[in-house]
Amino acid sequence: MSEVTIHLFIKNFFKISILAILLSLFIYIISPFILFIGLGGILAMALSPFVDFFIRRGLSRNLSLILFSFLLSLIGFVPVVGFFVRGSQVITEKLQQSNFSELKLQFASINERFINKFSLLYGLDAAYIEHKFDKILSYSFSSLTKIFNTFITELPLLLIMGLITMLSVYFFLKEAEKIRIFFNRYFYFSPENGDKFISMVKTCCREVFFSNIITGIIQATIVSVGALIFDVGDFFLVFYATFIASFIPVIGAAPMAVLLALFCFMESHVGAGFGMLVVALISGVSDNIIRPYLGTLGAVEVHPFIGFMAVIGGVIMFGLPGLFIGPLLASLIFGVIPIIISEYSRSDYKNSNY
Repeated sequence: MSEVTIHLFIKNFFKISILAILLSLFIYIISPFILFIGLGGILAMALSPFVDFFIRRGLSRNLSLILFSFLLSLIGFVPVVGFFVRGSQVITEKLQQSNFSELKLQFASINERFINKFSLLYGLDAAYIEHKFDKILSYSFSSLTKIFNTFITELPLLLIMGLITMLSVYFFLKEAEKIRIFFNRYFYFSPENGDKFISMVKTCCREVFFSNIITGIIQATIVSVGALIFDVGDFFLVFYATFIASFIPVIGAAPMAVLLALFCFMESHVGAGFGMLVVALISGVSDNIIRPYLGTLGAVEVHPFIGFMAVIGGVIMFGLPGLFIGPLLASLIFGVIPIIISEYSRSDYKNSNY
């Protein structure tokens, strides 16, 4: 090692060390929010045309961002607050009417005839089946109680994460020009491919975001309207629960209608039960039609098998935000790679000194 190299190393060692320590500490501090900051970036890319809409109407960019952020917050938080208010009212009414032990006995009595028929049909011991059923029911109620208590305990954290996501959307949109300048300065794309790259990212974000949201709203509407027609459960709670369930891969929203149908059968409402099974069928068919159709409207065509793995893998690795991150990464892989290959194949790039 030459003396010049040693001198440069000694001269910059402490500077680089301090920089590395500060960056590591900063990343460590914000690490709980990185996923939600990334989700905010996805939403900012997807929703940027709405800000442009306000700007085209003559509003300044800052005023457009404030107005858009306010509307986005209303759309995001008002339904959540309504869900908890309505849900707390329903839960309070149920708790006032009966406790969990009485509810468990009620379920057991309703299913007694079914257990007897099942045991006679397959030659099993009815007492043994009732014992196992009672254990499963007890475990189910205790698990639901635990999940509900955990959810209530973590509700402040979920609200903070939602706030972080909303703030990320605002600042990504506000600093869009600076982000573009940073991109042009350090990514060294040609102007044409740089525009293609940014446009591809925005298109993929919009496709993934709106395909999930629109499909969820349609499925929730189908199931909740069916529940209203057949007088099963609370309309608003069914809508919110079905909308959330629609984001779950493979399961989707149809099982919510099947669950309501089972409740109808247990209460001897046979007509309503078959009606909810039809609703479940319609909801499942709509999911298999609407989601792929919306996917074909995007700029990138991803094979269904790869898209399925991306959704499942995204949920496993990132939780609920993985429903957006997984498909987005799959779309970007197929959309961005051709642009990068095109960039490397440019004749002026080959002749440059990069």
